[in-house]
Amino acid sequence: MTWTDRVDRWTRRHPLVSDALLALGIAVMLGPPSLDILLVAESPAWALWGAGLCGAAVLATVALRRVAAEAAFVVASLAMAVTVTLPNTMVSPAPLGLAGASDGMEIPLFFLPSSAVYLVHLYAVAAWRPLPKSLLALGISVTGALLCTARTATAYGALPAGWLTLLLALLALVAAVAGTWAAGRFRFERRQRLGEEAEEAVERAAADERRRIARDMHDIVAHSLAVIVRQAEGGSAIAAKSPDRAAEALSVIAGTAREALADMRGTLRVLREAGRPSLAGIPALVERVRATGVDVRLTERGSADALTAGAAMAAYRLIQEALTNSVKHAGPHVCVTVTVTHIPGASVFAVEDDGGDDEERASLPGAGAGLRGVRERVRAAGGTFEAGPVDGGFEVRAEFRAGERGAVK
Repeated sequence: MTWTDRVDRWTRRHPLVSDALLALGIAVMLGPPSLDILLVAESPAWALWGAGLCGAAVLATVALRRVAAEAAFVVASLAMAVTVTLPNTMVSPAPLGLAGASDGMEIPLFFLPSSAVYLVHLYAVAAWRPLPKSLLALGISVTGALLCTARTATAYGALPAGWLTLLLALLALVAAVAGTWAAGRFRFERRQRLGEEAEEAVERAAADERRRIARDMHDIVAHSLAVIVRQAEGGSAIAAKSPDRAAEALSVIAGTAREALADMRGTLRVLREAGRPSLAGIPALVERVRATGVDVRLTERGSADALTAGAAMAAYRLIQEALTNSVKHAGPHVCVTVTVTHIPGASVFAVEDDGGDDEERASLPGAGAGLRGVRERVRAAGGTFEAGPVDGGFEVRAEFRAGERGAVK
């Protein structure tokens, strides 16, 4: 892994830190101009302090946009509602660097640049929360746009005048709200689609394997069985009239049956060696999931000298199930690391995801039927099994020791 990969993975595992840095960056850009307006505004001190504190709340809650998107949106909405109710203020254009006017302008306090950060909260809910919550956030935001437009109508000094200006202001606010919400839903649906494609890739691989087995069985065995049936029917019909020909038919049946048995054994051997899930198939499994857009990284160390065939199959199924669960239950932009480590006398298989960008994941992923089945496979193969949250993500791990029968943890 390069240093950029490590930084990317660390930020995914610590969304609060990365979002706090984002909030700080936005504050650096929008805080000073907002403060400049408050410093030259002519309003009661309580109104200016209220507007400043509400703006700070909207900025600060950006740090919670992923770990607590709903709470951050509610706080930001309440802060904006309070700002809308504050009285208009008079500001002098000259100190703000506005050309032309020397007279004061009357503006609502939600005209502060920091108010635009509210759209970040709307996007977070739309991108990472289910449709009902997303629609509720959209409704609240559109209602806020209507209130802001109505409140702007009281600030005549800030407008060229006329209902047309108010209509254009309303359309601009609604367009900003709707566009932000639509962008968030596009990201949500894209993440869902990638997860479904990853699941379908696993299912297609299993279906292809079943079809291949059926095709091999038909091609190798069907002809021999057809010959046996035909000779048996003919021998039965002529047994009484021509014992010699019946004996010849029985000889053909015996020879064909021996050939069929040899072919069957050869087919089963091929299936065990090539078709049965094994460690050799892990890179292909990882690549199929990676092809759907999921960030999957495979690390292999050592060689599996002492691993039994049963343990190898159990390890393959563990990785397959863990990848499926990471795709289904982790958040967007999940990073999954598959680690296969072979040391003298033991082999360790671990699949760990970083949780993605979302905190809404299954509370007990290990309680599913898939992981129960994997746990039973690992136990039957003599391994130990562990599954649980780790560093904001989820890890599934199995260890097989040569000559020891493990227990499930």
